[in-house]
Amino acid sequence: MGYLGQIFAVIQDAPGQQPGNTIRVVDNNGADINGGFDGKFIWLVADFHDNKPSAISQIRIDIQDEQDNGRQDLAAGTGGKFRYLAWRTDGNEKITEVQLLRRQSPVSWETLRDLGFEGMSNDINAGRGGDFLHLVWKY
Repeated sequence: MGYLGQIFAVIQDAPGQQPGNTIRVVDNNGADINGGFDGKFIWLVADFHDNKPSAISQIRIDIQDEQDNGRQDLAAGTGGKFRYLAWRTDGNEKITEVQLLRRQSPVSWETLRDLGFEGMSNDINAGRGGDFLHLVWKY
């Protein structure tokens, strides 16, 4: 069994450049993080490893007014707030599967559990409209 070690964004100028190892999307509802917005085409790729102590236990999205040059902006080219991946590794449970969940309405914990997932990030699109977009995972 592998554990989630990191997630990184692949940022491109054209839609045909989606990496083959992009994080799967529940119901195939579109993997481009900026889908529905002007800006760059952005896909997420997960890296798994066998080192449980350093594995990711929780994922969140930091949304801020200030740019952080050391991080990849998930809203690159849109002109709005900056959106960055962040995670914790100090939890007892470690993520073994991660997918992207895109919905037109808010995602409840009941819906999350019905889909077979145990955790989710905050909404990547919070405050900018568009679909509700979350990273969801299993331990």
